[in-house]
Amino acid sequence: MIIRNGRSVLIFPEGTRSRDQSIKAFKKGGFVLAVESGVPIVPVVIHGTWRIMSKNGLMIRPGNVTLEIMEPIETKDYSRGTKDDLLERVRGVIVENFEKGKAQP
Repeated sequence: MIIRNGRSVLIFPEGTRSRDQSIKAFKKGGFVLAVESGVPIVPVVIHGTWRIMSKNGLMIRPGNVTLEIMEPIETKDYSRGTKDDLLERVRGVIVENFEKGKAQP
C-alpha cells in the first residue's frame, strides 16, 4: 500500500455532515485501511464549519475555521478483529475535543 510509504490519506469517517452539529457514528473502512497498513491515525477536528455552511444549504458564508490536530494514535497493536476498539478510541478523542471547542466562545 502506498500509505505505508508515507502517502497521506484524508478520511471523513462519518461519511457526511450531520444536520444537528453532533458527531455521528463512524464508518469502519478507514480503520480497516489503517490497521492493514500499520500506519498511525492522526485525529483532526474542524471547528466552525457549521457557521459558514450548514447542512441545509449550499451557501458558504465568510467566517473563521479552526483546525485542531491531535497526537497520532498508533494502530500496530490493533487487528481487523479489534478495529472497532480503535474506531471507538479515535472517535472518543475527536468527540471530546469537538465538545470542548463548542464550549469556547
